[in-house]
Amino acid sequence: MRLGHEQELDAPRDVVWAHFMDLRRIGRCFPGAKVTEVDGDDFVGEIKAKLGPLSMYFDGTGSMVERDEDAGRARLTASGQERHGLGRATIDITLTLHPVDADGDDDRDGDRTRAHLVTDLVFLGFPMDFGTGLVQRASDPLIERFLTCMSVSGPVPDAEAEADDDSSLDLVRSATDLFGSLRRDRRERKRR
Repeated sequence: MRLGHEQELDAPRDVVWAHFMDLRRIGRCFPGAKVTEVDGDDFVGEIKAKLGPLSMYFDGTGSMVERDEDAGRARLTASGQERHGLGRATIDITLTLHPVDADGDDDRDGDRTRAHLVTDLVFLGFPMDFGTGLVQRASDPLIERFLTCMSVSGPVPDAEAEADDDSSLDLVRSATDLFGSLRRDRRERKRR
């Protein structure tokens, strides 16, 4: 599935760019993620994801496969295996940054940044079928939080220091939302 997010950030493009180039910072800013090892453009990490009442843990590897600072474009790929199951996930994230001046117009020397994030996400081996609309809605606040964290100057708190249920990647806000959306998706498929 492909997800798209766009957000205006209260930081210059070069600051957001520098933060996105820091693979450990990406891990600290992304809900539920932890980067445990970095070697150049490659990293090893783990992520805790919640799907309604279920919690899953993934171990994986990834790489920063594209860095074009002049164009403000970067691409990161990662794949992971569920620790206690057969689930696998792959993710491909493309970030494009555009400077914006105080009036909201594109401007090379802008003090704000428009971030456009496109995520291609593939889940394999899961017994449930999640609609793109459901995952898009559930991911919107998580990506907003991630991008805001990437625009903040200074150190990011370590995820371990703040470990609680809110620090996991909550793809679905509640079991009711999950099952309600799945029922709606099934009804729509039957109508077709």
